[in-house]
Amino acid sequence: MKRIALFAFILGVVLATLAYFAEIYDWVGLQEYLTVGFTGYVLIISSAAYYMSSVLYEWSMEPAVWEA
Repeated sequence: MKRIALFAFILGVVLATLAYFAEIYDWVGLQEYLTVGFTGYVLIISSAAYYMSSVLYEWSMEPAVWEA
C-alpha cells in the first residue's frame, strides 16, 4: 500500500507541475490542464494523509510508548 501511495504522490506532483506550466505559458485548453492539476493536488494530499496515518499507527504499536 505504501508503494501505491508513493506512486500517487509522484503522479500528483507531475500533474500539478503540468498544470503550473500550462498556466504560465497559456497553453490551449487551459481549463483541462487546471482540472488535471486539481487531481494532482488531491493525489498529493491523499498520499500524504495515508503516510501520516500509517506512521501514527506504527508509533502506537510500539510497546515502549505505553510503558511510562
